Amino acid sequence: MKKLFVCLTAAVLMLALGNVASFAADEKKTETTVTGFITDSHCKGEGAKDGHKDCALKCAKEKGATLGVWDATNAKFYTLDDQKKAEEFAGASVTVKGTVEGETIKVSSIAKAEAKPAGK
Repeated sequence: MKKLFVCLTAAVLMLALGNVASFAADEKKTETTVTGFITDSHCKGEGAKDGHKDCALKCAKEKGATLGVWDATNAKFYTLDDQKKAEEFAGASVTVKGTVEGETIKVSSIAKAEAKPAGK
């Protein structure tokens, strides 16, 4: 009976460790790139335009909004985990690199987006 208990305990532990390893592999994030407009969480796509910088910063500082990138291609707003860096680029078209976790991008870099060729 004691040997059976030890064997069952060992089997349960091996299954648990296998599940932990599987879960850790699922949590591994891959870097993504999003090109869009730095705006605030209140305005999202409505604020993705020139001249919105002051409004976005005011909403972030006074009204509790967060800054993020509006991805017009997918009609999706991503909050940026680095709000200081986002402030630097508020109101600008940017390319953000980082890992997506839910609705937030953990920023590894932000740079002004390359200008699109005229007529396209």
